Amino acid sequence: MFKTTSILSASLVITLAACAETKGVDPITQAVSGRTLVAGDTRLTAGANGALVGTLAGGDTLSGTWRISNGKWCRTLSQPARFAGPEVCQDAALTDGQLVIIGSNGNPTTYTIE
Repeated sequence: MFKTTSILSASLVITLAACAETKGVDPITQAVSGRTLVAGDTRLTAGANGALVGTLAGGDTLSGTWRISNGKWCRTLSQPARFAGPEVCQDAALTDGQLVIIGSNGNPTTYTIE
């Protein structure tokens, strides 16, 4: 009986670890990682490795990094130069296959996730 208990315990630990790993991934991260975000003429690719690249509506090339922290979209941009600087975290929400990010000015931008 001791051996059976040990096997069941080991199996339970593996199952719990797998569940914790699945639950630990933020739903916004799951939805946008490796996908393209589109809002009008702006197209951003949120790489699974945390890279953020794309083209803004005015034609500028955007590059930097992204992550989700406590439900917020956090990005650090290196290009274009006027947006480069320290990390900025903005409120974000998923709704109907879209990502809504509240900008620094308080205005929402809705991105379709492709």
